[in-house]
Amino acid sequence: MARILKWIVAAVLLLVLAIALLLWSLLRGSLPQLAGEVAVEAASLSGSVSIVRDADGVPTVSGQSFADVAFGLGYAHAQDRYFQMDLSRRLAAGELSALLGSSTLEQDRAARRFRLRAVARQVVADATPEQRAWVEAYTQGVNHGLASLRVRPWEYLLLRQKPVDWAIEDSVLVIHAMWWQLQYESLQSEIERRAISARVEERVIKVGGDWQSGADAVRAVLQFLFPRGNEWDAPNFATRADAQAANGGEPYAAPSIPPPEWLDLRARPGVTTGQVDFTSTDSHDPDARPGSNAWAVAGAHTASGRALVAGDMHLGLRVPTVWYRARLQIAAADGAPLELNGVTLPGLPAVAAGSNGHIAWSFTNSYGDWSDVRDVSCSSERRGYLAPSGERAFEIYQESIEVAGASPEALFVLEAPQGTVVRVDSGEGGTERCWLARWLIVERGATNLASLELQQVRDVDAALELAPRVGIPQQNFTVGDQSGRIAWSIIGRIPEGEQGPETPRPILWRDAATAPRIVDPESGRIWSANARHVEGELEFVLGNDEADGGMPYDTGVRQGQIRDALLALSKPAAPADMLAIQLEDRAVLLDRWQQLLLGVLDEEALRNHPKRAELRRLAVDWQGRAATDSVSYRIVRVFRDVTRRAVWQSISQGLEVSSKSRPVSLFEGSLWRLVTEQPLHMLPGQYADWREFLLLQADAVIVELESRCKSLAECRWGSYNTARIRHPLSGALGPLARYLDMPAVELHGDMNVPRVAGPTFGASERFAVSPGDEANGYLQLPGGQSGHPLSPFYSRGFADWVSGGAKPFLPGPALHSLTLVPQP
Repeated sequence: MARILKWIVAAVLLLVLAIALLLWSLLRGSLPQLAGEVAVEAASLSGSVSIVRDADGVPTVSGQSFADVAFGLGYAHAQDRYFQMDLSRRLAAGELSALLGSSTLEQDRAARRFRLRAVARQVVADATPEQRAWVEAYTQGVNHGLASLRVRPWEYLLLRQKPVDWAIEDSVLVIHAMWWQLQYESLQSEIERRAISARVEERVIKVGGDWQSGADAVRAVLQFLFPRGNEWDAPNFATRADAQAANGGEPYAAPSIPPPEWLDLRARPGVTTGQVDFTSTDSHDPDARPGSNAWAVAGAHTASGRALVAGDMHLGLRVPTVWYRARLQIAAADGAPLELNGVTLPGLPAVAAGSNGHIAWSFTNSYGDWSDVRDVSCSSERRGYLAPSGERAFEIYQESIEVAGASPEALFVLEAPQGTVVRVDSGEGGTERCWLARWLIVERGATNLASLELQQVRDVDAALELAPRVGIPQQNFTVGDQSGRIAWSIIGRIPEGEQGPETPRPILWRDAATAPRIVDPESGRIWSANARHVEGELEFVLGNDEADGGMPYDTGVRQGQIRDALLALSKPAAPADMLAIQLEDRAVLLDRWQQLLLGVLDEEALRNHPKRAELRRLAVDWQGRAATDSVSYRIVRVFRDVTRRAVWQSISQGLEVSSKSRPVSLFEGSLWRLVTEQPLHMLPGQYADWREFLLLQADAVIVELESRCKSLAECRWGSYNTARIRHPLSGALGPLARYLDMPAVELHGDMNVPRVAGPTFGASERFAVSPGDEANGYLQLPGGQSGHPLSPFYSRGFADWVSGGAKPFLPGPALHSLTLVPQP
């Protein structure tokens, strides 16, 4: 019997070993070929293409033409990142569920309403012959690269799926996926803002006096809730005289607090709490949003005499990284060689940000009037809506959403001239309100393939001429050239006139003569960090009717710190100076909140409250930095966050709007007026005064931190701000996830300091470069080139990103060389 048992055990072990070896073989089979010669059948190739990789896996793709290099880049992208590319196109097209199952149905429903695959096909149809040939060559390269893998990418093995070949419109969908990440949230926030505005009108318009006085009161309340700026604003100006004349020479002041006859929270019985529920929110990340830092220094102020451009784009952090480093060498671009270096977006055959030796450029997200929402009375049963001329029928499109492991789901998309129905709210007596969204993403011409021309631009003037014709999500475009000139404009399509997305179709787009721009500013610097970038007429071009209070800018504190650091440079600027600014973690925003907390925790507040006494003792040790070892920073940060949310929750309840409503970033100035001026009518009736309210928030900090740490003294900022940079499939792999995710290291930085860094959000790259002097630039990514965990390139670069090490902008010496040879 014992012998039989031993044989059974041995057989089981052998079976397990065989299965493990099979899985290991399959996993290794999806690693790409890095060296040698590969014959490819591709009509788009005019000659051989070389893909040479350095020790980090960064490819140098060389060919005779843009089409040849596009083919080679597509081949490399597919070898290293096909699953990432697949997720991007499916995100925009609303096709994730066909791959991932029902868990992504909500996202697919939201995306499918805009029918972006049809939009993408129209973009391809409208492309020039040169643009189409460029993307067709890339598409062929992608599919050849995918087919070159002996085993399909490992993610598809795990999902028991087969990858679907790349189609030419899929590259357009990757652009649309970036539109989605950068702008879709603004549709949802605008719905909430309009709901609040309607409530304010209902309440305030009843103020005694004529209609005009009521309208003025409504405007004043809304400006308090949705300010147009704050005291840290640091917009750009062409001249110093323009800067000094702004706001009549006076610093921006937060709007006045509405008087009790306009807004009285004590009189609202529905307001019952001013304390945040930590079980349903993450108190630490109220400000995480797509953003970026970018700036340029003119050649007159740099060590090289060339313009110096720096950028760090802020997006969700994931494995693999958003961006893919590459060097592209075109032997004959307009008759002369051209080399591009920087970051590419897998799915697209272009350098997204970096340098072509003549210009260098970077982006930050532009907050303008790129979408609008309106609500109308509607009937989902009759599929109609109420127009001024009477009830009208929606246009109806039926979409079928494929779901892995389940039956397809039918989705009916309802459209009207004012936009697409994105939400239906039920009201009293069976009434319904349909929210219609008009978003520039779906407009013909808003997305195009003109970024091919951007790759070839040779100076600032040519870049500014092209920028308004490039069809990508609208971005602040910071550019400098080899001669030392610098400029800012918007890259992306802007409608002519003053109606933004409400412009009647067909939309006519602004050209270079009417697009906003600042060229060679007197200061010799341009800075951008998602705050109010410009003001006056330039701002109105971006914001139209929403310029005064409807623009979802970030607070100006980060942008102001960058401006001040650039203007304070005492010697000609070099890349190392740019990196020092990108790694700056001084917490200017929280200095005054630390003083407020200490004032709240006075002698009386501490009497018989040892926990409060400990909180105060720890908060006193203030270094004013978002440093990993700082306990005081975490305390003050949480105090500001809980107070901000509690105040806004009180206002939301007073107006009887959604409890999920969140304040805009620029509410900071109005919030500070409330907690310092302390008007009693803006406080829920359950509190005797603001002192009691603020003490409750201090106590909430104690409860929150003790629930997360063994003791208050151990609640360092780094113990929260720890990287959680994960692969999208790692959650399904249990203990094996640690082999897919980046290390859980503590991160310096935060959302409102130049060094933007959170557990899952932050600088998706950092670089600084002068065109023509790329050898002295640097480039950091929060992860490696490959999406394959067995690749030696999987996590290369992560350690430098964490530490701030200046990794060279150019690829290193060649270690692997692959040649693609065209065959008839």
